[in-house]
Amino acid sequence: MITSAMIDSFMNVNMETVDIGKLFDISTLEFDNSLPKEKRPAYVLEKLKNPLCFRCGEVGVKLEFDDTALPLQDLLTNFMIRKKSGL
Repeated sequence: MITSAMIDSFMNVNMETVDIGKLFDISTLEFDNSLPKEKRPAYVLEKLKNPLCFRCGEVGVKLEFDDTALPLQDLLTNFMIRKKSGL
């Protein structure tokens, strides 16, 4: 189970000072499709350690979310509508 303290620690990684080499390389993640769907998130979390901060090869990646931004579903819907209309 993920706690609020864990989320705080996930979010508090400073990309300016973190050792990129110590972050999990997501390009090496192998999914275990034999696991039931409800156990797969725990499996990925166990491998990544921090799902908001990892690396892809030699590139450090930190995911951040803006609470004031539109939901992703709305953004994608608007994008698809514009794409369909030729804009």
